[in-house]
Amino acid sequence: MLQILAPAGSTEAVIAAVQSGADTVYMGRGLTALGKGDQPLEREGLAQSIRYCRVRGCLAAVAVEALYTDETLPQALDLALFAAREGAGALVVRDTGLISALRQTLPDMPLWGGLRLGLSNLDSVAAAAAMGLSRVILAPELSADQVAAIAKASPIPVGVCVHGPVCVAHSGRCYIGAMAHEHRGDGCLRCAQPCRGRFSLGGRMDEHPLSMADVCLIDRLEELEAAGVAFAAIEGRDRRPEYVAYATRLYARAIREKLPPSPEERDYLAGAFGATGLSDGYFTGQAGPDMFAPAPERDKVPSRFYTEVRRGYMSGELRRVPVKFYAVLEPGKPALFAAEDEQGSRAVHRGFEPIDLGRQGISDSRVREILQRTGGTPFHCTYVKCAVAPNLDYPDEAVEDARRDLLAQISDKSREPVTVRVEERPLRPENQLPPGPPKLILQVSSESQLTPELAGMGAELLYVPAEVLAAGAPGVEHFRSRGTKIAAVLPPVVSEAEMPVLAELLAALQAMGVRQVLAGSLGLLPAARRAGMAVRGDLALNVANSLALDRLGRAGLISVTASCEMTARQIAGMAKSAPTEMVVYGRVPVMVTDHCLIRNSAGRCACSTPASMGDAFGGVYPVAKEFGCRNTVYDSRKIFLADHPEIYAGAGLWGLRLLFTTESPRECVQVTQRYREQNDYVPINASRGAYQKGALWS
Repeated sequence: MLQILAPAGSTEAVIAAVQSGADTVYMGRGLTALGKGDQPLEREGLAQSIRYCRVRGCLAAVAVEALYTDETLPQALDLALFAAREGAGALVVRDTGLISALRQTLPDMPLWGGLRLGLSNLDSVAAAAAMGLSRVILAPELSADQVAAIAKASPIPVGVCVHGPVCVAHSGRCYIGAMAHEHRGDGCLRCAQPCRGRFSLGGRMDEHPLSMADVCLIDRLEELEAAGVAFAAIEGRDRRPEYVAYATRLYARAIREKLPPSPEERDYLAGAFGATGLSDGYFTGQAGPDMFAPAPERDKVPSRFYTEVRRGYMSGELRRVPVKFYAVLEPGKPALFAAEDEQGSRAVHRGFEPIDLGRQGISDSRVREILQRTGGTPFHCTYVKCAVAPNLDYPDEAVEDARRDLLAQISDKSREPVTVRVEERPLRPENQLPPGPPKLILQVSSESQLTPELAGMGAELLYVPAEVLAAGAPGVEHFRSRGTKIAAVLPPVVSEAEMPVLAELLAALQAMGVRQVLAGSLGLLPAARRAGMAVRGDLALNVANSLALDRLGRAGLISVTASCEMTARQIAGMAKSAPTEMVVYGRVPVMVTDHCLIRNSAGRCACSTPASMGDAFGGVYPVAKEFGCRNTVYDSRKIFLADHPEIYAGAGLWGLRLLFTTESPRECVQVTQRYREQNDYVPINASRGAYQKGALWS
């Protein structure tokens, strides 16, 4: 049977999840004010929440899934250790460096991967398992067939997001908030969600072209179970407790009792808590404009609805933990009572000696009846064994006292700190600075940018989209003839269904003499290696600390790009145990989406025509066709650091990358000359990106 993983960003939401039927509560830092009387999950709230779950036999999975710099990684380890000692059953993680540290420091703690890992194919799941993760949630963009193919071959249990808010961007690949002036990024779990605002496409202001309806697979649960999916994940850790309760209750009923929601319940599920509408478009392979919807108008929902939902999870206990009772009443000896729950916690209560009346006294059936009264507690009596000698007097009140004491003892044991195996924390990797100044790296987006003039700038390395290279790209020879190494930029996202196409693409590149690739997903590494390619790591690997850099270097990557959500100071402070790149110029790809945004807006495919998207503040975001009829959206501003080289100089970098997207061939040359200190060119609408203020926890 599918297990239910419910979200909670507050202590009240934890109660709501447990009392509504969750098997596991996925809890973490509260992101917003979630409702009256609600308390975000800081340390004390986290401890209370874990204990609340343990008493009721519900597994607590604690989210530690931000990206962490060298400064904040020790805090993340402290939080993980705190959660483990309080009795958390698993940690939900994302940061490669933190995963490496936890596997060494808490070797027995189960680690799970959430949506932000963006696992789109079987190779990516296998890579997660090789890192030490014991279960993962698949990317929501996968169809039913792809989910089934992965689930049946996966080395670890997999889950699917069955309900809740999903981003238009692939999880873990959205930087639109980080690049905005607020510098609130997904990497620190405090994204300002600018994608939910209004944007223009094709010259007109659309309503909300990036605001997606909530995913809803409540009618597909039996199909998921048959496919081998282990658990159903409900998203929405930043939503109010009433949402957690309502969604969890409906899904629990649908899974355990096979009862689908009524039309009225569906209306409330969509209108009260989600966007205007629900969608199963990804799962059915019907992704399109019908999956988008504006933000909900929650003020139209009657307040009594929330009151009724809240009353449902605050008014009593969902009896979850089975408990067995034992009672022995013999003449001349103190009464003996015992209890045991399914986790093996035991309790003993010794009463006074019963009085021998010489006539009929308390019976086995009476003792059994009293011990079975567990209403209003987190326990459910499943078994009672009594040995009561005849003619003994023992008051009902004394048996009730024994029952209460036994259950209190078991509850207290469930709240006690847990003994966990803790090993030494990993040491800081050795800093291996590269010899000489940083290498110049150029990345182009089109064949037209591959000019002899650009080749003459003497770059060490040239990144070219794999599809452009495979199509011929004669301009590459200008660079090869000057000793520049060529690497193919692999597609940012490759689903399970597209893996054969990727294999063909890699084979074509191999035949052309290409021996290196740039990859932004660990799931692409096995395919690249099968094709005999050396791998370099791109921005989307989200490398934000020394341990992550070291782990990827040990995995065989020949260079790794530092996260664009870090400050330049943080990048400089990383131990460079592997050759490290930094993007010092260009438009960062702020999101990759499975949707063709232009087609959604215009009603027809226009990939060959340059496209852009405008926000309400005058920002213009280029939109480009991507592998698999996806779109990549680039930042509205270009990172430009050439006028302040001290920002990156002396940072121990192996390479400085200039990322060209919409630039003309002439602009590419001008920018490169500026970084070679050969002119005073300054691009229009330049930015420092996040390199000065940062977008991660500090």
